[in-house]
Amino acid sequence: MIEDLSMHVADLVENALRAGAKHIRIALGRKGGALILEVTDDGQGMDLLEAERAMDPFYTTKDRPVKVGLGLPLLRQTAEELRGRLDISSQPGRGTRVRLELPWDHPDRPPIGDLAGTLIPLIITSQGVEFTLVLADDQRTWELDTREVRDHLGGLPLTHPEVLSFLERYVREGMEHVGLKEDG
Repeated sequence: MIEDLSMHVADLVENALRAGAKHIRIALGRKGGALILEVTDDGQGMDLLEAERAMDPFYTTKDRPVKVGLGLPLLRQTAEELRGRLDISSQPGRGTRVRLELPWDHPDRPPIGDLAGTLIPLIITSQGVEFTLVLADDQRTWELDTREVRDHLGGLPLTHPEVLSFLERYVREGMEHVGLKEDG
C-alpha cells in the first residue's frame, strides 16, 4: 500500500499529464462515513480495454526501462483491502475520471498526507494545464481554481516565491476549513 493518499493523488495527476490533459480536477471530501477522492481530466482518455489494462501492474505507458505501472493497481488494492470502491470511467478523446471511496474510520485507511506539499509543485510545474481543487465535507466546500488565481495575479507567475507560499498556505487552510486536516 502507498503510505498516504497524497501520493495516490500525485500518481493520478501524473497519469493525466501524460495523457495530455489541459484541465485536471481533484476533489477530496468526507461525505458521511466515507472519504471520497476523485480525479478527472480532459486528456486523451482510454477505451474499455485500455482502462482494464491500466489495472495490470505490468502494463504502463511510461517510457522507462522498467515496464511496470503500479499506481492504479495499488489504488485498487487499497480500495479492496478497506472494503472501499475504485471506479474508472474513460472515453477516448474525452478524458478519464478515477473515483475512490474508502471508509473514513477504517483503522487501516491511509492518512491524507501532505496534499498541499504534493500538489503545489505539480501545479506550478505543469505549464499550460489548469487545475481545480475541491475540498468538502457534509457542510462546507472549499475550492481553488488556478484560472481564478492567475486572473488575480496580473501576470505574476505561479512560480513566484510569494505566490508559491500563498498557494501552499491556502490549500492547508482549505483542508482545515473542511475538516480534512489530520494530525500527525
